[in-house]
Amino acid sequence: MGKNTYIRKKKGIKEQLSRVFLLIALVVIALIFQAVQPRFLMLNNVMNLLALSSIIGVLALGNMILMAAGEMSFSIGAQCTVIGAVFGKFLAAPDSNNMFLAFLISVAASAAIGLFLAFCTIRIGVPTFVCTLALATVVDGCSQLLNDGTTLYSKDWPDSFNIMQMRIGGILPAAVAVFLGLAVLTHLVYEKTRFGRHLYAVGSNPTAANNSGISVPGMKVWAFVISSVFCGLAGMIAASYNNSVSLTMGSELLMPAIAATMLSATFLKLGKYNVPGTVLAAILMIVIQNGVISAGYPIYVKDIVQGLLLTVAVAIIALIKEDGLPSVKLES
Repeated sequence: MGKNTYIRKKKGIKEQLSRVFLLIALVVIALIFQAVQPRFLMLNNVMNLLALSSIIGVLALGNMILMAAGEMSFSIGAQCTVIGAVFGKFLAAPDSNNMFLAFLISVAASAAIGLFLAFCTIRIGVPTFVCTLALATVVDGCSQLLNDGTTLYSKDWPDSFNIMQMRIGGILPAAVAVFLGLAVLTHLVYEKTRFGRHLYAVGSNPTAANNSGISVPGMKVWAFVISSVFCGLAGMIAASYNNSVSLTMGSELLMPAIAATMLSATFLKLGKYNVPGTVLAAILMIVIQNGVISAGYPIYVKDIVQGLLLTVAVAIIALIKEDGLPSVKLES
């Protein structure tokens, strides 16, 4: 075997291992927590973990679409909270128990937020970093207004409000089924359609995409709107699953969702945000969080482990893939 052949083979093995690093990390971390807390991998706890990861996962899927288009939003957590509050507040009125109407109003509000962000960043040219942070502040204030400054809960909510707590077949939480359905749909659109190819092209090289006849501003508008709708869906799922809307709900989900999106680019398709990686990373975020609490460690240990994991995963990509992670635009 020649020297060049050996080097290529060695590099190939390293790259293949890197592609499944996220899966290996999930298995190893889960086994460690199982060793510390023997009840950690019991079926009921696993289902609870999957249900909690569904909320982060839906938020991360929307963020993935936006980052694939070369943009990034720091308002996704705030959007999640305010739409959950809109959903809950509408149904809290004694004569407003129509779940379908509440859902439509919440989705419409989410799309309006996405359009507003797109208008400010693409049409006016406000730096994305400034615009999304400013919107997050405004939206957080709206959430406090809707929630009267406290956790939103109402005894007037219809029985169907907490439908996400329901277990299909007595085992699978409805929240997980919704998450998996959205993940499959997103994967098909992102990987198998012209829209998905154009979205990736815009995020990878907007100049080349524009020269190919793709409407770069138009694709970015769609990305903002879809991302915001997913934020709204995550907010409604969280409100239904928790049977309440906490003012800190979105802020607690923001960084795990962004981390899950970033980590997705370290799984299977190195350097490309993808749905399977996002799903796996969302589960990993919750496994770390729940495992730290179950083992009795201080909560800050969760942040340390998640941060180290993200750093290691991204470092692996930097070492193996010359162009690294897809870039995102923080300013116009």
